[in-house]
Amino acid sequence: MEDVLKIDPIPSTKLNGIGENTIFDVSPSSMSISVQHDHVIVPEKFQVTGFSVGGRVVDGDGNGIEGVEILVDGQKKSITDKEGYYKLDQVTSKRYTIEAKKVHYRFDRLIDFLVLPNMASISDIKAASYDVCGVAQTVNSEFKAKVALTHGPQNVKPQVKLTDESGHFCFEVPPGDYRLSAIPAKLENAKELLFSPSHIDVSVRSPILDVKFYQAQVSIHGSVVCKEKCGSSVSLTLLRLDGRNKDDKKTIGLANESNEFFFSNVLPGKYRVEVKNNYPIASSGQDKWCWEQSFINLEVGAEDVKGVDFVQKGFWVNIISSHDVDGLLTQSDGSRMNLNIKKGSQHVCVESPGVHELSFPNSCISFGSSSVIIDTSNLSPIYLKGESYLLKGHVHVESSSFSSVEGLPENIPLDILDSDGSVVDGLLARRVPYGVDQSSAAIYEFSMWASPGGKFTFVPRDARDDGGKKILFYPTQQQVAVMEDGCQSSIPPFAGRLGMYIEGSVSPSLNDVVVKIIAAGDSQSAPLKQGDLALETTTGTDGLYVAGPLYDDISYTVEASKPGYHVKQAGPYSFSCQKLGQISVRIYSREDANEPFPSVLLSLSGEDGYRNNTVSGVGGIFVFGDLFPGSFYLRPLLKEYAFSPPAEAIELGSGESKEVVFHATRVAYSAMGVVKLLSGQPKEGVSVEARSESKGLYEETVTDSTGFYRLRGLLPDTTYVIKVARKVASGGAVIERASPEFLTVQVKAEDSRGLDFVVFEQPERTILSGHVEGHKIKEFNSHLHVEIKSAADPSKIEYNFPLPLSNFFQVKDLPKGKYLVQLRSSLPSSTHKFESDVIEVELEKKSQIHVGPLKYKINFNHQKQDLTPAPVYPLFVGVSVIALFIGMPRLKDLYQVMMGMSSSVVSSKKEVKRPIVRKKTY
Repeated sequence: MEDVLKIDPIPSTKLNGIGENTIFDVSPSSMSISVQHDHVIVPEKFQVTGFSVGGRVVDGDGNGIEGVEILVDGQKKSITDKEGYYKLDQVTSKRYTIEAKKVHYRFDRLIDFLVLPNMASISDIKAASYDVCGVAQTVNSEFKAKVALTHGPQNVKPQVKLTDESGHFCFEVPPGDYRLSAIPAKLENAKELLFSPSHIDVSVRSPILDVKFYQAQVSIHGSVVCKEKCGSSVSLTLLRLDGRNKDDKKTIGLANESNEFFFSNVLPGKYRVEVKNNYPIASSGQDKWCWEQSFINLEVGAEDVKGVDFVQKGFWVNIISSHDVDGLLTQSDGSRMNLNIKKGSQHVCVESPGVHELSFPNSCISFGSSSVIIDTSNLSPIYLKGESYLLKGHVHVESSSFSSVEGLPENIPLDILDSDGSVVDGLLARRVPYGVDQSSAAIYEFSMWASPGGKFTFVPRDARDDGGKKILFYPTQQQVAVMEDGCQSSIPPFAGRLGMYIEGSVSPSLNDVVVKIIAAGDSQSAPLKQGDLALETTTGTDGLYVAGPLYDDISYTVEASKPGYHVKQAGPYSFSCQKLGQISVRIYSREDANEPFPSVLLSLSGEDGYRNNTVSGVGGIFVFGDLFPGSFYLRPLLKEYAFSPPAEAIELGSGESKEVVFHATRVAYSAMGVVKLLSGQPKEGVSVEARSESKGLYEETVTDSTGFYRLRGLLPDTTYVIKVARKVASGGAVIERASPEFLTVQVKAEDSRGLDFVVFEQPERTILSGHVEGHKIKEFNSHLHVEIKSAADPSKIEYNFPLPLSNFFQVKDLPKGKYLVQLRSSLPSSTHKFESDVIEVELEKKSQIHVGPLKYKINFNHQKQDLTPAPVYPLFVGVSVIALFIGMPRLKDLYQVMMGMSSSVVSSKKEVKRPIVRKKTY
């Protein structure tokens, strides 16, 4: 079909023809025609090659969407305009797949869509879903978040998406109303990772790209109430108690003019806010103030926290005590507070500022002072070290033995003794007003302070001196040792009661009779054993006596005596007296009346087996007293003297005194001297003897501590040999010899004096010495050795040492016994033949022995053996082996013979020939 286009007359000009509604594709699409003043026929035909068709992309509300790419069969063909319209050119009538694409949009597709030329437009392409995007911001990249999409249309399921590294997220959802919520990606972060807002509601009609969640950060507000001005020294610390950053803390201080505080940018979670006063700064870092609450725990959410308030309670006082003790704190306002101070370090809160006093009333421990001052403006540790402990005790005095209460003493003194029993101090036990125990006894109380380690003995006593009866105490003393570290146990109480008194008499009335009170048993209260003297007194002119006070826990026996009297017990506490006689003895010397007569043995015997042997004093005067009436026989005895009369019979009446006189005649004499050591020191305990061989007489004595001896009973006109006996002296020393060895004395009618001896003790230390003589001794001295070995066991060598250059040797402290002494040579035996004396010494009887001369001989051996080593050595070995097996029984003899070639002495029992004669030295 051909269409003819007719154009109305137009003026002369050039024209460009374009189709008004480019729906169809015409070729050519335009043609230039030049019209002059005549009709023009266009020679070229217009042919339709395709057509154009338009369409629109709309959202859910029918509004056009701009900028949407239109793809036809996967090829981009068009882009929508502002109204959402697009046009497809050069299409033909056939089926196409038409798609729309735009970021954040999802569209329905036209699949197998038939395009016809007569179509007014392509069906609208509608948006099927949109992107909903945003960001969940966190303060730390370590936190991860998820975003949940909920509350959408019924046909849309809830979704949860994890944000990327930068916190962004996107959802693709169909149109509708939705709720977005940001939540922690990990469960362990749930408490500290909260977001604001908690959720966002959106109505999706188009893409939403600006959804924002922020991690919640809040502020904590509070205040501090102080006793005085708070100041900048007060600090507050915020501690995280949960989450991965639970060790993080933030500290702030109060402003000088404000007592309020706040913490900003606090993440949700559990926290603790602590308050502390840091001034003055202590080395321990401890708070100087005490608080009603020193910390407050908080649960921080997405909202700010307010009302965190701290109230100062007082001031910390650090008390370091060595013991538990009860204290009383008197504060500056006069109020008092009881403190229970424990051993060690502790803090006590003093509630009011100012100066306070800490005291220890009724304490059993003394800390050096009665009180301690505490100043809250200058706080420092208080050290309490126990320096002494209270010792406390009681005395209970029976009041029933007193006629009235007024008769009781007001105080009871106590002596304090040290460990040596010496009185070092004293104190008073004071009567406790209205203090009466269950037995109606009056109570007295005493106390003292004692240092640790002290040992004391408390001895109470009745100090009254009014002539009345005295109080005795049970026990008599109490020993106390301060050994425990702390309060001491109470001292066991004393029981006091009037002592027991014994009253008696002596008949006939006699004064100055000594009365002794003897304990009849062992006392549990006093230091009295059976038979001990408890008390001693005397009778008055009326013959009466009173003995006391005495402890009443035992019974007593009473004894009475007076020199020159026989006192006999007549009753329990009464006695009868009888005067006794005496015998006075005087002895006179016929030789020299001017010299005092020496002591004499006086033997007095009487009736009923009476015997009394006693020694008179120098001067020959003695008195036998307290003798009953009767017959007596008196005999004097003294060596070297004869008495006239030799004995005396005496009749003695009651209370009678008699005198007996004896005359002494010298019939023998003494030899005297001193025994000393060589050093001049007197020797005690040495026996000295005197012998007369012609008359067979013998006397012996021992020296005293001054070395003096006296041999008594030596007859005149007799010759004696006096010498020191070889016996063990005092101390165990053995007398080896004396100088002179003896003294001969012709006894005359007088004592022999000046017979002195010097004794030599056998030394305990052994010393063996000797000297050596021999041929060319200077030449061979360096090759000689001295050998000392046991004679009982010659294989046991005691000493072996080089001979000194002086050729003299000495060995000390050898054990006592027998030894062999000889010389040894270090010269080769192949060239020298050596022989030595062998001397036997015995250190049993003598401890010091000198040996010598110890001689030796050395001869040169000129025999030479020229042996060819190669052929002779195997032969020598073979012969030796054969000889060894053949001569096995004589191996020992062979060894001894070989030893004799290099040694000068052979001490074998099997030795046939002895080259050297053994000498003995004792």
